[in-house]
Amino acid sequence: PLERRRAGGMVHITNIGGSLTTAVCLSLIAWSIRVLRAAKLADQKTRARVLRDNRGLPSMRLINSRRTPARLSPAAFWMLVESRCLRPVLVDVRSAKELADTHPEDDGISKRLEMVRIPIEELAHVLRNKATQWRLRARDGPHAKPPSLRDTMVFISTHGNAATQAAAIAMALGYQRVMAVDGGLAAAAPLAPPSSSGTPTASSLHNGLVTGESGGGGGRNGRNGSPRSGHDSPFGSSPRTPSASSLSFVPPGETLSRDALLLLMEYGQAQGAPLVTLVDVRRHDERALYGSIRGSVHLAAEQLPRALLMPPDDFLRAFHFRKPGPDDVVVVHSRRQERASYAKQLLGDAGLHRCLVLSEGIMGWRSGGGGGEDVRAYDAFAEGEAPPEPYPTEPPVEIDRPEAEAELMHKNVLLP
Repeated sequence: PLERRRAGGMVHITNIGGSLTTAVCLSLIAWSIRVLRAAKLADQKTRARVLRDNRGLPSMRLINSRRTPARLSPAAFWMLVESRCLRPVLVDVRSAKELADTHPEDDGISKRLEMVRIPIEELAHVLRNKATQWRLRARDGPHAKPPSLRDTMVFISTHGNAATQAAAIAMALGYQRVMAVDGGLAAAAPLAPPSSSGTPTASSLHNGLVTGESGGGGGRNGRNGSPRSGHDSPFGSSPRTPSASSLSFVPPGETLSRDALLLLMEYGQAQGAPLVTLVDVRRHDERALYGSIRGSVHLAAEQLPRALLMPPDDFLRAFHFRKPGPDDVVVVHSRRQERASYAKQLLGDAGLHRCLVLSEGIMGWRSGGGGGEDVRAYDAFAEGEAPPEPYPTEPPVEIDRPEAEAELMHKNVLLP
């Protein structure tokens, strides 16, 4: 069917098949499209079957296609657990063999944590059927209520590998605030704070047996202590619970006073470029109801572990301010200092070591009259509870400039 001719030394090939060749090409293209569609459909069915499998563990291909779960350092983990500032749900995903091989000391710590026991091979089933399956695992413990997609969940295993897989499974099922303990129980156990008879257990905190400053405790008008007393946690604190508050204690060298912060912000305004990033780590409802410090940006402590993993461009789109770098001065604040100290630990673990905590948070800021903005002091309350009435405003106090400047230089925020 082919004719070759020489014309001027060139070889010409003339296709005399015409429509037959075109038909074959079109058939091949159509067949290729059908094969690609079939492969894509099979992949979708495989993913759906994995997620529907009541007892199956999602494949590593599915897990790796998701975002990387956040990891907590052992120090940050203990600050989170002991302070109860974010009410985390603790999930033990160790296998039966791992439990049998657990060191007695580690086993005592795991019992003290009062975790929900869900082996990793059963996790997908339990989370997909949490209305019935979760209570069977949690029984009457502090985490008996099934977690919502917005609850903070921390997964724990012996060395952290299974916990990371468990966090990825939870993320694949839509849970937004999941973390794994870096190094697992083996790394966290040596850093466990000492336990004493006066230290509250998880169940006592969740059942409201410790009432220092939660909603109706701590503060003014007949409540325990003055406006300067108490902690960030919605569960409050008690004079008999030193270990819970000692973890969130920030050394004076790592805090920044109201006067020093005001002076630093004033210097930045005069130069036309901010010298500090002031990060408010309170919840969205607290910031909306009681106002904010002028010039602060917002990143709730619940979102911080995940946010620190974001690339700078994604971070900017999500939170509307530039992601701080290792050389940036960052000051974090919460209502008091508890959530701020936890946030400072997370930032330090991420390599941001020029981080300070605003001394006494909003409460200390307002006791000095603030900076003239509308932020109000208030008692602690848990998310979903009725918000308390704000404290009366106090007249602003003049900045002690020499003292503030000396503090900034002493803490290497400003160079002499």
